Amino acid sequence: AIRAALIGEGAPEDVEISLAAPDSVVRVAEGESLVVETVSFNRASGRFLIRARGAAGEPLLAVSGSAAAPTVLPVPAHDIPRGVVITEDDLVFRETIDAGAARFLSDADFIIGKEARRPLVKGAPLREGDLHAPIVMKRGAAATIVLEAPGLRLTQIASALESGAEGDLIRFRNINSGAEIRAVVLSSALAAAPHGALNRHVALQTER
Repeated sequence: AIRAALIGEGAPEDVEISLAAPDSVVRVAEGESLVVETVSFNRASGRFLIRARGAAGEPLLAVSGSAAAPTVLPVPAHDIPRGVVITEDDLVFRETIDAGAARFLSDADFIIGKEARRPLVKGAPLREGDLHAPIVMKRGAAATIVLEAPGLRLTQIASALESGAEGDLIRFRNINSGAEIRAVVLSSALAAAPHGALNRHVALQTER
């Protein structure tokens, strides 16, 4: 009766119910069914409060708890220190019943290859903010900046002014001119100047 009442309020058909006070008893007379008087259900949190009546003459009883569909999430198989790059072996899949499960990462492919931004706890679902792409270009590293245009490829040597992951747009300083440049990190020693940057990169040299 409680499940039917919650589904009627928008809960999923495969909803699982957890009662706040599972030992509470609603007495139902033989041949009768539980009568749900009022239903309050928060879809975002999964919390509910139902007032129901059993046998005639019995007072209304408040039944509260949480309700959500089971969701399978990838979680750390063990504690993972900050700065470790996550591999497939670092993850296991765990079923959870949480109406707010959408705030956690559900795609293992998004997690694998990322670096732990903070210590990760075994079995705890992960959020996007827990991870970031691994740093490949370190501040102070020497790098080759490449600028390509139709029929043209230019390069220059620069020093990274900040660290960055692959695909990050970071600042570099031209070794020869001292000019500051922005380029996209490709690897630990290679970056690409954005398209349309030719006029700003007067110190670039034609690659032989």
